Amino acid sequence: MKRCVAHDLEEPIESVLDILTLDDDVRNDLLRLPDYKMADVAVFCNSYPSVDISFDVKDPDDVTAGDPVQVVVNLERDIDEAMSKDDLGDLGKVSAALFPREKKESWWVVIGDTMTNSILSLKRVNLRHKQSVALEFIAPEEAGDYELTLFCMNDSYMGADQELNVSLSVARADNDDDGSDEKHE
Repeated sequence: MKRCVAHDLEEPIESVLDILTLDDDVRNDLLRLPDYKMADVAVFCNSYPSVDISFDVKDPDDVTAGDPVQVVVNLERDIDEAMSKDDLGDLGKVSAALFPREKKESWWVVIGDTMTNSILSLKRVNLRHKQSVALEFIAPEEAGDYELTLFCMNDSYMGADQELNVSLSVARADNDDDGSDEKHE
């Protein structure tokens, strides 16, 4: 770490993925590891998940207080187009030499309200290449604009987690009472 901080690089090393983008001679000078250890670093870096996350609030203009809301979250792993079929079969396999058995990574997809410190919906996803998951929750009882947070948390790799803002406008619920005083006979 000290060598990474002290080294005069154009871009700072902030994640595992930054190690992969370095020229071989720069990476070798920074890490200064024997070949067998560099092979372990390469395996780890290549298995580290780089995931693009997007979401879609279903009917965002029709969200009413107290009604169900559905958010579809799409996760897509960035993969090297040159990967072999064997490598594609290993997608999601965690590089953890000391774990007692083979470990597959999971993602926790959570929608929460950080203002109230509450979880509105959560699901666990096993991601290989692409996965969509629908999260459902009940809209707040009070009309207004809300800033929720979509958390995508990896259970195996530190630094792979992502947070996205979800804006939600909640309309006031219509009353069933039409205000008339008709008598029913």
